[in-house]
Amino acid sequence: QASPQPLDIQARVARLQRVNSLLQRQVELAGSKAFYLVLDPGASDITLMLRGAELQRYPVIGLQVGQPRVAWIARRDPQPWQDAIWSHGELDPPRLIDRLVIEAAPPGKGTAEPEAPPVPPTPEELYPVPSRYQVRFDEGRSIEVRPLDADAQAGRLARLRAWWSAKWHDAIAATSGTDRDAVRLRIVLNPKDGASLYRSLPPDVRLIILGQE
Repeated sequence: QASPQPLDIQARVARLQRVNSLLQRQVELAGSKAFYLVLDPGASDITLMLRGAELQRYPVIGLQVGQPRVAWIARRDPQPWQDAIWSHGELDPPRLIDRLVIEAAPPGKGTAEPEAPPVPPTPEELYPVPSRYQVRFDEGRSIEVRPLDADAQAGRLARLRAWWSAKWHDAIAATSGTDRDAVRLRIVLNPKDGASLYRSLPPDVRLIILGQE
């Protein structure tokens, strides 16, 4: 049996080093008290986790990696982003209300019964989901989610309007020199999952991307 070639051995060592580094970062996230997301391109899902426990898993229908363009010329981020932990993720646009407290009226001196408290709004009424939203992290990294892209029940006009709005926004950004998004991952989720992620995502979330074998 032929012995492994030096290049094969180097490739195996490099692969083991990447796997070990990724495992160390996962252990770091699991040992913290912060919520974090795990994006697994191989399994096509993104999972919300806390202390190593899975809270919610969302199947990923599509995934694209975008790099910034200035005057339609690609400008890649020199910093590595695949083997790093993305920190301080926040929704953009943010949720309008984080908590709603309904208090009953204080008891009166009369014998009449107090009025019943109002019925609290549903999550759909309390947290309307935009047609396009992002989770922005440090160093210009972001995740973009478009719930209408995979919504077969949405009207053609609504999807066209959302598509045109996103294209117009990106075209304006391409003509400027802003460093707002150094790397953007566009993730297509089921509309229900995209809405659930928007309504339940905690503040200051972190992210790790698992490598593909």
